[in-house]
Formats: sequence, structure tokens, C-alpha cells
Amino acid sequence: MYNILHIEQSGFFSKLLEKIVKEKGHKYINVRDFNEARDVLNSQNVSLIISSLYANGGDIEEFVEAINKRFDIPIFVVTSEDMDDKRKDLVNLGISEYILKKDLEEEVRNYLDSIFRTDEYMRDLQEANIAIVEDNEFFIELEKEILRSRRIYNVDYYKDGKSLIDSGKKYDIYLIDIILKNEFGKDIIRKIRRSNIDSSIIAVTALDNNKALSKILDCGADDFITKPIDEELFIAKLKSNVRIYSLQKKLDKFIKN
Repeated sequence: MYNILHIEQSGFFSKLLEKIVKEKGHKYINVRDFNEARDVLNSQNVSLIISSLYANGGDIEEFVEAINKRFDIPIFVVTSEDMDDKRKDLVNLGISEYILKKDLEEEVRNYLDSIFRTDEYMRDLQEANIAIVEDNEFFIELEKEILRSRRIYNVDYYKDGKSLIDSGKKYDIYLIDIILKNEFGKDIIRKIRRSNIDSSIIAVTALDNNKALSKILDCGADDFITKPIDEELFIAKLKSNVRIYSLQKKLDKFIKN
């Protein structure tokens, strides 16, 4: 069960959202202004904030900016006005969705359904076997910290591609640094891909040249993560690429049954 915080003064939209949230088995919390919302956030674990564009206790921009500094919670802003400039400003501040009131029911239903898929991908990520090839101690420790904070422990670390290849081990997900001492990550990716057709391979690189990045994908990588590593994007990329593992797990279960 998730706690959904709704900042809304309209009784009609409050009842509409309450019905949707409770149908999905979650807890609905309604407040009428931003100050009440802050009190709830300080006392309860909230998984999603859905806010009207206008409410008492400040403006939406100040609220979003303050919340994103303290919490990692998706924020949906709901309005009857389709204003491109306002949408752009709020997206830049870090909101997840800008929803027109006419689309509210569909968007919220879709999001609540997606929560379960996201949880499933995180569980699969915790199960999957992951190999990381990285020779920079700073990035090794950073990646370890990020993964451990999500309870992802099935990870083997290699300082070079030769050690990985010589180990003979197969992994579900590979993260390969492109610039290694005396090695080029593209060559490692090619070798891995020859014998690991179904594995996900993610290149990790400080390169930002589009031509160079396209060549990395051409050599067999499924995706890439750029340095410096952003924690949220790092995990999002892993969850996106664990889908092959998730599908294979479901297929194996289907065959056994």
C-alpha cells in the first residue's frame, strides 16, 4: 500500500481521485494547501504527490523546489490550463507530470499500475547477476554505494576486461567502462556480446560525442550511462535494461508450468 498525497480544494476532484486511489488499494490523503502538505510529508511516508496548480500557502514553484530538495517523491501537477511556459518551468524544477484535469483519471490509473511494474523491475534487479568493469576506485566506490542503498548485492567487480573474460562467468547485466588502462571498452563489449546474446550490456563513459556514442551502441551495447554518474539516472537505466532478464524469467516459469 502506498500513501498518495493530494493537494486539492475542489470536492469533486478530491472524491474522484480518492475513488481511484482506493480502488488500487492505496491510502488517499487530501489536504487543501501547501502548508498542510508539508506537515503530512514531515510525518508520513508519501509515495506520490498530486497537486493542483493553485493552492493556499505559497505558489506551486516554491513548493516543488522545496520538496525536491528534501524528498525523492514524484510530483504530478494538475491544471485545467494548458500553458507551455508554466509546464516548461515546472518540468525544469523536477515535476514528473503536468496533467490536464480532463486527463486526470486516466493518467493516475496508468501511474498507479506502473508502480507495480517498477517494483517488479527493482526486485528483478536485486536478483540479477551483474558484472562491472571499472578501474577507477572513485567510481567503483560510488557504484557500490548506489547499488547497496537499493539492496543490490549480486555484483562482481573487475578492474579489466581480461579478468572478466578469463573468469568464464556469465551475467545478466554488464556495465563496461569504455576507457580503461591498456584496454578499450568497445573490444570488451564485442567479446561479451558474441557469447551473451540475451544479456544486457551498458557502456559507462565520459564521452559525449554523438558519433562516438553511436559506435558504442553499434558494437553491441544496449545502452550507455555518462559520467559523472547521476544516481537516479544510473538506477533508471539499470531498471530499464533488466527487462530482458524479467521477460526471460517469466518465459522460464511459463515453460516449467
